[in-house]
Amino acid sequence: MCRFGALAAFVPGSYADEFKRKNLRKAKVLGEKKKNWRKGICGIALLFAGMGTFGVETAEAAGFTQEMQVQIGVFDAAEVKLDYEQKEGKYDISAEVRTANLFDALYPFTARYGSRGKVVRSAAEKGNGGDVAAELYQTYTKSRNHIRTKKIFYDAAGKAYKRISTKDKKQNTVAITGVPQSADAADLQTVFAGLIGSFRRTKSCATVREVYDGKKHYRVIARDGGTESRYFELPGRTENAYKCSIYIENLKDNNDNILWDVSAEKPIWLWIGVDAAADLPYVLEIRIDSTPLGALKVTPKTLEIK
Repeated sequence: MCRFGALAAFVPGSYADEFKRKNLRKAKVLGEKKKNWRKGICGIALLFAGMGTFGVETAEAAGFTQEMQVQIGVFDAAEVKLDYEQKEGKYDISAEVRTANLFDALYPFTARYGSRGKVVRSAAEKGNGGDVAAELYQTYTKSRNHIRTKKIFYDAAGKAYKRISTKDKKQNTVAITGVPQSADAADLQTVFAGLIGSFRRTKSCATVREVYDGKKHYRVIARDGGTESRYFELPGRTENAYKCSIYIENLKDNNDNILWDVSAEKPIWLWIGVDAAADLPYVLEIRIDSTPLGALKVTPKTLEIK
């Protein structure tokens, strides 16, 4: 801003004010674009932290590793790696997102999300109604200017009770209180874990879950879209895929949607395949038709069933 004002001093006469106005408008537009890029990358990271739960409630000892590429508009924007392992009634999920190419030059960003807990078997164990009982959820994000971390702790019933967050060297510990009666999860990974556990039994995505972590409050609405037979890059053949739409609605009176406004007003489309041998659901493709930066498409590149 100051730079534009200094340049205006060398512009003669009545053009100076117009010069300043034009360049201030340009600065505002650039600021909004950077904000969109930042929010998009953070939203992608959070979304894939949840997608890492595909495969929950598999055989007693099972898991997978999956790598994905995120394209926004014409840009290869980010790379995603998902790891899932389940054994002895416990699950451990991790998701890592890194910006790539032009996105990495403009807004370098790395995020790691992890969740672990119990796979529940009976209605009495299900706590808030899901097929998993979370024990710990943790995040790490690094941008050009800041490093942030967060841990959410759960009690034996899978209910979140404490959040510890840091920004650079500052730490904040908060008791999670005042949880709405309708809230039944505190992070996206728990939501997707429950969704996929249900999907394995019913081959249906239909669910509504409400997430509250003491700070963010939103509703996840998943709907069935039938099946669609078409070619997918992974596994490189035509698949009769299950199609789902996912909406994420911000329930707080602010503009803090996870993935711009599109997550509340337009669906995140998800195509799911099933590995017949392992009876394991996995991601075939994810797409958002329109964002402020262009269409978003996520394509799996590798899938290793453990």
